[in-house]
Amino acid sequence: MVIKKFPWFIIILVLVACNNEDETIEQQELREKLIEVNQLGVMGELNKADIDVAISEASQLDLQGVDRKWFILFHLLYTTNGIEADTEKVYEDSQLRILYEQTWQELALERYGVQLEEEKLQEILETSLRPLKESVLTSEEEQEDGVHHYFAEALGYSLDEYFYMYTIHVYERRAISETLYPLLEREYNLADEHDVSLQYRMEVIEEIVETIV
Repeated sequence: MVIKKFPWFIIILVLVACNNEDETIEQQELREKLIEVNQLGVMGELNKADIDVAISEASQLDLQGVDRKWFILFHLLYTTNGIEADTEKVYEDSQLRILYEQTWQELALERYGVQLEEEKLQEILETSLRPLKESVLTSEEEQEDGVHHYFAEALGYSLDEYFYMYTIHVYERRAISETLYPLLEREYNLADEHDVSLQYRMEVIEEIVETIV
């Protein structure tokens, strides 16, 4: 499997591991980091000050596109849950999550022959994203000057672009999972979808560890 992009800090891990008798330690460290960034839970209550700081730090790093999105998400995830993390940790963890998301889809295709179907994705967006957006925007807390309006404007997005950009990874995985998980139930001999999800998560993590360390 070819992973297209290695963040600089992951390359350092690889260089340290090369010709090192303790290579398995490097593998375990990377494995633990990948597990950690996938077990961080949900974002707490947003406020405008935290949003400003997250976007400002992303701008200072000159991050764009997916890199910017995940840096901001992780910054807010840590801040709203009272977790201390400096800019370097936020960046490193967000890059690991990008690598995980990329590998999640690539492995589904390369090992199990399942790829994202655009038609299925659009159906899911129609039935899930639109109600989510409407629910958030019609809440008492979310008026025209509410936090989600503020977040979207600060990012330079319309509300539709904002909700799409910051949730699309969830719906892409859901679209793939509808075909992938029945295959994995037989592969893993598991019946519970949650158990299948956790097992596949570890399969993805092991693929990353074995590929880059």
